[in-house]
Amino acid sequence: IWTQPLADGTPIDRGGGWLAPKHEAMFKLAAEFGVSTYKTYVKGAHLLVGEDRTRRYTGLIPKISPLAVVTIALAQLRIDRMSKKVPVDAPWMASKAAEWDRMTVADFVERSGIRTALARDLFEMAVRGLFTGPLEDTSFLDLLMLVRGHGSINTLFSIENGSQENLVEGGAGSIAARMAEVLGDAVHLNAAARAVSQRDDHVTVEAGDVSVTAHHAVVAIPPALVLDIAFDPVLGDDRETLYRKAVAGPETKTLVVYDEPFWRADGFSGQTSEPNSASEVTIDASPQSGSPGVLASFRFGRVAEKFDDLSEADRRNALLDRLTARLGPKAAHPIDVVETPWWKEEWTKGCSMAQFPPGVLTRYGHLLCEPFGRVHWAGTETSVISHGAMDGAARSGERVAAEILNWG
Repeated sequence: IWTQPLADGTPIDRGGGWLAPKHEAMFKLAAEFGVSTYKTYVKGAHLLVGEDRTRRYTGLIPKISPLAVVTIALAQLRIDRMSKKVPVDAPWMASKAAEWDRMTVADFVERSGIRTALARDLFEMAVRGLFTGPLEDTSFLDLLMLVRGHGSINTLFSIENGSQENLVEGGAGSIAARMAEVLGDAVHLNAAARAVSQRDDHVTVEAGDVSVTAHHAVVAIPPALVLDIAFDPVLGDDRETLYRKAVAGPETKTLVVYDEPFWRADGFSGQTSEPNSASEVTIDASPQSGSPGVLASFRFGRVAEKFDDLSEADRRNALLDRLTARLGPKAAHPIDVVETPWWKEEWTKGCSMAQFPPGVLTRYGHLLCEPFGRVHWAGTETSVISHGAMDGAARSGERVAAEILNWG
């Protein structure tokens, strides 16, 4: 989560910002701290840009060939059916876990039978947007675990009744800020944990000038950052292998700010897609008041790596060029552009969750939640329900709290 104010004070979410209807843990937290939510704007036409032309459509399904639509639907149905066989409490114990964990997501996409190049590009981009890292390095069991935790793959792809249906008034960071106010001096900022030692019935955490000793410690950070902490006793080979391999992929989120959401008056929702471009997906992320207008633009995986190698000016020009081609000349003149390449951030090293290569979940997955002595593990990767979302992180906190309260 990273909520930042614009020059006029309007908060924008550079990180996680959306809530799905079934994100009960996050809605409960928001209500507890007096934070409201509102619906993402979806009225008007959506746009899908292909090599031949730009397609306008409403609803979930773009205007592509009927055969392409049917083959995409069949691929998604297969994923949904297989995901139902994944146990929520232990995905690696599914009857076909070993088979699925040998496959990659790229293997499934290649064999999916989706017709037309545009349909394959669209489906590949949508799935790549879930993991952001290379699909050929991501276990198919990882995808099934993700889908199981969200109910269906359409939920992950959708705004209405899906993962991007709701935004948080004041930004998602407002919830964390109000929690921090309640905790007061117990919260130490700019104090990265560097060492965790366990002795008898207590744990000591060293974080620069801060040293805290307690009966238990909770590690709630991206798995890739765990190995930056010195543990005593050491984690052991299996845990170190898990955290070395569980790395999030490249993703860049860019917030393009205008005086007003002009696309609404022009009959567009702000929801656009153009696979392999500098702006692969956009969503209207404007505040509930409707001013200023904010488009959230994303690029994923190898596409993020490609464009993020350009200069800042070239990246901006490439992005605005694509938005202008879709939404008209007004898109060329934002009042602000806020870019966040999450895969280059020191404290995340990727976005928006760790992905698991083949063979990792069936061998090491049980360690994601299993305590290491009096050290406990939280974070969205440790939750199958709402896996990869803020709600998954909140649920993991509830699980760990119960784990500690029931200790011994």
